[in-house]
Amino acid sequence: MHKLAFRFGIFVLVLPFSFNGPSAVAAIKVVPSKPAITAVSPVGSGDQISDFSLNSSLIAVVGTVETGLTDLVTSPTLGGSDGFISALDKTKKPLWNLRLGGLQDDIATAITKDKAGDFWVVGATSKPLETATPVVDNSAVNLDSVAAEAVVTPTNTLNRLVLWKIGMTGQLSQTYFYDVDGLIAPTAISISGTTLKIIGNLSKELVTQQFMISTDLTGVFSELKLGKIPTVKLPAIETIKAGPNKITSFISKTTIIDIPSWRAKVPTPVIVKYSKARKALAANSLPGKVKKVLWQSGLGAVVLVEVNSDNQIHLLTNMA
Repeated sequence: MHKLAFRFGIFVLVLPFSFNGPSAVAAIKVVPSKPAITAVSPVGSGDQISDFSLNSSLIAVVGTVETGLTDLVTSPTLGGSDGFISALDKTKKPLWNLRLGGLQDDIATAITKDKAGDFWVVGATSKPLETATPVVDNSAVNLDSVAAEAVVTPTNTLNRLVLWKIGMTGQLSQTYFYDVDGLIAPTAISISGTTLKIIGNLSKELVTQQFMISTDLTGVFSELKLGKIPTVKLPAIETIKAGPNKITSFISKTTIIDIPSWRAKVPTPVIVKYSKARKALAANSLPGKVKKVLWQSGLGAVVLVEVNSDNQIHLLTNMA
C-alpha cells in the first residue's frame, strides 16, 4: 500500500515536466512582408497596378500597361496604353492575362467579382473620332477642282467610361460604355446583388467633381450623378473574418497584443491573424500605406499597399 502510494506520488511529480504544453509553442513574431507583386517598369512609363480581387484559386490583378509589366502582361499590345487583368496562383505563378481596350489609350482602375465568379473591371477610354462626310455643293464654282476634307470633331482623352466583364478563366465576355463630357477617372467599383456601383472623378474646364453611377449586369447605366461623395473614414483598426479566425490591419506605434517581442520604433502598418481566444497566430509588417485587404481560404491574406506613389500587392500565405 505504501509502495503504491509512493509510486503514484512520483508520477504526479514527473507529469508537469514531461507534458508538452503551451510553453513549448514557438512565440509569434512580426515578419516583414516580401517580395511583392509590383510594377517593374521604365521610369515615367505610366504602368501601374491599381486593384485586385480574389477567388478560391487565384489573385486577379488589374491596372494599366504602357511599356513594361512584362512579368504580368504578355498578351499583344492593343494601343498606346492598355488596361489589363492578370491572374496568378498562390505561388504568384502567372495563369493567364488579358489586355483591355482598343487602338486608343485605355486605363483599368478597379475590379470586383460577382456571385457567378465573373470579374468586372472598370476604367476609361476615348470616344472614337467623329468624321463628317464631305458635302459637295454643285452650285459653287470650284475652278481648281479641290476636294473638301472631312471635318474631324476633336475629342477629349479618356472621355468614355468603360466596363469589362471577364470570366474566371480569362475570356472577355462583355464590354459596356458610358460617354461623358470631360475627363473621367473611376476609382472604385462595388457590387450588391445585381447592381454595380462606380465612383470616381470627372474633370471639365479645370473643375474636378466626384461622380457616382450604377449599372445592372447587362450594362444598363443609371444617370451619372455629380457632387461630393461622402468618404468613409477607415477605422484605426480594420478587422475582417478569416475562416474561424480574424485578421486585423492597423498602424502599430508601440506593442501588439500577444506579441511581446514586437515594439515599433516608428509607426508601422501591420496585419495580425488572431484566433477567437485573441491568440496571435501570424503577423506581418508592410512597407507602405495599406489600401485594401482581402482574405481567401487556401490563399491567405492579400494586401494592396502604396509605396512611394506606386502600388504593390503582398500575398501573406502564413495567414491562410
